[in-house]
Amino acid sequence: MQMDTLDTIPKIYVNRSKRLGAGGTAIRKKDFGVWTESTWEESLQKVKHFCLGMKSLGLEAGDKISIVGDNDPEWCWGQLGAQCAGGVVVGLFSDVTPPELKYIVEHSDSFFVLATDQEQVDKVLEVKDELPLVRRLIYWDPKGLRNYSDPLLMSFDQVLERGEKLDRDRPGYFDELVRSVKKDDTCLLLYTSGTTGLPKGVIYTHNNYIESIRGISKVAELKEGNDVLSVFPAAWAGEQIFGMGCHVGAGITTNYCEKPETMMENLREISPTMVVLGPRQWETFCSTIQVKMKDADWLKKGLFNLFLPVGLKVATYFFDKKPCPLHLKVLHALGRLLVFKQLMDRLGFRNTRVFLTGSAALSPDTFHLLYAVGIKLRQAYAGSEFGFATGHSSDDIRNDTIGAPAHNVQIKIEDEEILIGGPTISPGYYKDPEKTKEAFVDGWFRTGDAGHFTKDGQIIYLDRVADLATLADGTKYAPQFIEGRLRFSPYIKDAIAIGRQDHTFISTIMNIDFDMVGKWAEEHRIGYTTYADLSQKKEVADLVRNDIDKINSSVDDNQRIKRYTLLHKEFDADEGELTRTRKIRRGLVEERYKDLIGAIYGNLEKVKVEAEVKYRDGRTAVVETDLKIWDV
Repeated sequence: MQMDTLDTIPKIYVNRSKRLGAGGTAIRKKDFGVWTESTWEESLQKVKHFCLGMKSLGLEAGDKISIVGDNDPEWCWGQLGAQCAGGVVVGLFSDVTPPELKYIVEHSDSFFVLATDQEQVDKVLEVKDELPLVRRLIYWDPKGLRNYSDPLLMSFDQVLERGEKLDRDRPGYFDELVRSVKKDDTCLLLYTSGTTGLPKGVIYTHNNYIESIRGISKVAELKEGNDVLSVFPAAWAGEQIFGMGCHVGAGITTNYCEKPETMMENLREISPTMVVLGPRQWETFCSTIQVKMKDADWLKKGLFNLFLPVGLKVATYFFDKKPCPLHLKVLHALGRLLVFKQLMDRLGFRNTRVFLTGSAALSPDTFHLLYAVGIKLRQAYAGSEFGFATGHSSDDIRNDTIGAPAHNVQIKIEDEEILIGGPTISPGYYKDPEKTKEAFVDGWFRTGDAGHFTKDGQIIYLDRVADLATLADGTKYAPQFIEGRLRFSPYIKDAIAIGRQDHTFISTIMNIDFDMVGKWAEEHRIGYTTYADLSQKKEVADLVRNDIDKINSSVDDNQRIKRYTLLHKEFDADEGELTRTRKIRRGLVEERYKDLIGAIYGNLEKVKVEAEVKYRDGRTAVVETDLKIWDV
């Protein structure tokens, strides 16, 4: 096919696939313990036939197709196939509830739904009578669906068969469709997590999508044949930019896990060139490192405890941009040889050269520990509405900034708020002119994030503007900074910092990490029955207080945590306390636990709450329990 200009996702993808052909691996997927590969030529055939199959079902340019389920090659082929036909893809998270699914499919005016398996199909069928626009429900994993007879249903393979037939009947039709797609056409609708209300559909054109891909490809210095493991939900902007986008734009090989639960095992097997994880996942890695070393044999534990302080000192020199003494460099190199190299292999990073994080603040403790063991973690700043905006280059990695503006991105600060302009920003929200007018002003997107420039033009991210807090005495602080440092502890899974204008000190509500704390309790012969029971043990409160004391020792007195409580349950996305990307809905949590917050600042020692408990045999019950409040 004679390409016009490579200004759309389909044109870039088809051009690259034809050039690489059977000589390069486009996709790997682990099934039943075996990695299966698809070349660029094979993937292109899937994309072509899905595109033509959807055309045979009536998909027109601009029509929407919602995709819901786990990350799989079929999501990639389905998305690219629909976009080659001029369609618009709407991503939904795999743990979406039927009402949430109904809202997004209905709001986006989707005519088609592509679903992973029986679980996702059942969700759609539950609300199908409320979705009159939906013409077809297509699935790619047939397990459990053999006896389903709903006329709405069709398998992914059946769509491919229709596409193959149309390709035989109309050779060249696919190339015509690809050429007809324009750079300003909408290609994606990515729905926000709904932290402050109902999810909004962010419009992506081919042009602003491609500009984001160019930005990250340049910063990460990606090349054809590099690897990435698909770990973020495909419905999220992070996976669309760093995973799907780099697959198309940079020609990297995308690897799909056998299932979400095997992510760590699959990571070790692939050891991808680039690893992009959220702050929570990097904090989990730090917890894993600390716990593994506690369980190691005496020799490994001794060597780790000997060389980790050396690595932390080297990290301090690195992040302070000061020359490191020669003897520390030598000792750190010896530590890498004897301890850290094996640890990196165990974590799955033996071939990894690009480590990225983003979406929220990460504590300096996490950066220092990761650097000490050999992980040079870089910050990246991206969002649904503005794509890839900033990132650290390989020669300027810092732990206090989110990098400098990326390719073609403009940034300015107004009243502490970060505003972003340039070709990466979205045209606006789908069917929501009011919200679009509020957020997109004169070519700039108001991020709602607070930050400021450094002298050399990098950006320091503070927190959400709405979440920046001020105590009664005028003390200002960023809750995310405190929460990130708390999550550095292997025993704390989540935390929310409390303290507003009518409060005289900072307090926190935390979730324990049940697995880590449970293991610690067993080692110390502390009996417990349930999560709620374990969380209220004095010994556990003392364990957590040790980590709070470390944080308090490094900040001014008026920014120290004075009281805390360990919640009787984890924050739950299904209860609305977390978004689908695992961010705390701060306003909802503070409202739900207002009695608890009142007790904390009323100087009470405990407060009664009702809790659903799940016993080890699977039984559940609702019990009334005392939630204890502790002083630091």
